[in-house]
Amino acid sequence: MVKVDVAIADYRRLMLLARAWRITPGDAVSRLLDHFEGELPEQTPKVDQRLPVHAIYADQRVEGLFDPRNEHLEITTGPLAGRTYRSPSGAAVAVVGLHRKSVNPNRNGWTFWSLTETGELLQTMRSPR
Repeated sequence: MVKVDVAIADYRRLMLLARAWRITPGDAVSRLLDHFEGELPEQTPKVDQRLPVHAIYADQRVEGLFDPRNEHLEITTGPLAGRTYRSPSGAAVAVVGLHRKSVNPNRNGWTFWSLTETGELLQTMRSPR
């Protein structure tokens, strides 16, 4: 590990981002670098880091792609295909609302979705809070 000296004002801003994102300061730096890295024109395109996920609700299997960098989830099958949600819970609410209009759609997306490759709940990918 390498240490970097930063101005106190920049350190405070970094801590603010880390607290807002509920991640460590080091992870905040990584997230910022990942965000801007792809904007360099000489950069080769990044490999898609999204993970295949699925949920089974009301006897329907819905598939999606989860991006661990920003925690967005894109639904890739069914009537909601192509829609991206800012959180796994937002995507879960959309699925429940589509299939069961008579129930409260609020769901914890971290336990609603499963990683397709392993079958584990998406919760295992959640950043430490």
